[in-house]
Amino acid sequence: METNSRSMKDLAIIILNYNTFSDTQRQVNTLLLEGCPAEAIYVVDNNSSDRPHLAELNSQTGINLILSSKNGGYAYGNNLATKKALADGKNNFLILNPDIEISLFTIKKMYDRLITLSDVGILGCRLCYRTAKNIVFSDGGLLFPEKGYMGGHFNCNHNTQEDKNCGLNYHIDYVDGSTLMFKKQVLEEIGFLNEAFFMYYEESEWCLRLLKNTNLKIAVDTCCEAYNLYSEKGAFYEYYMTRNRIWLCRLYNGNKKYVIKERLKFARKSIKKGDFKMAKAYVSGVFSGVFTKMSKIH
Repeated sequence: METNSRSMKDLAIIILNYNTFSDTQRQVNTLLLEGCPAEAIYVVDNNSSDRPHLAELNSQTGINLILSSKNGGYAYGNNLATKKALADGKNNFLILNPDIEISLFTIKKMYDRLITLSDVGILGCRLCYRTAKNIVFSDGGLLFPEKGYMGGHFNCNHNTQEDKNCGLNYHIDYVDGSTLMFKKQVLEEIGFLNEAFFMYYEESEWCLRLLKNTNLKIAVDTCCEAYNLYSEKGAFYEYYMTRNRIWLCRLYNGNKKYVIKERLKFARKSIKKGDFKMAKAYVSGVFSGVFTKMSKIH
């Protein structure tokens, strides 16, 4: 494994922590036990209550620890770590959500694939469920601009035992941000993740920006597998999903009216159920999505 680690010396593995220490610790320790060098791992904390635990992990392992002065969301935290890794001379980067289960062997396969594909800037892997590892969650993200950039997933709920063929899938619109590997060239050509989004659709916007403005492609290598956890979604999620879909429509000519109509319908249903918190999330998301000045989301 030591040989594999040296071959990835220009790769930064970025893990964003926000009150997710148990998952972050599990992920870091697993990678270290498999031979990943500590200097390749960048844990960034978005000003959460986990800092004392992370400081102890840092002192025990020697990983890179970046402490944000605020909770600026997914893009802000990952951009912060990416800038530190760039300053350290890294040329390739892997963003990992803490709940992802992935082996160093799989990371190396992704890395080897990415650096041999001169036309690919962003690469993902097959995501399956941690609770059902033979069931696909995503072989790449799909977006439907005519439906207000409603999202979907290629091969969602497909059983991997029924079809063992795998390879590169280019027929996607975005790479899931939970396991996203990219080249320095992407930063040079289109810049960093859009921090205004805070949560959700940041990777979608980034991939759309790349496809629109460069000749680089995005792809998912379905021969590489990682595993995620599905979590229940609440008002926090629905607010940002509503707002950010409208923002994406404004930026990339999607059907804004579709999102507004859909989300206000959901708000009415929530009111009938007596769930005023959820209804407020939908309505506030629509208001913010429509009326926020575009200059603030570029």
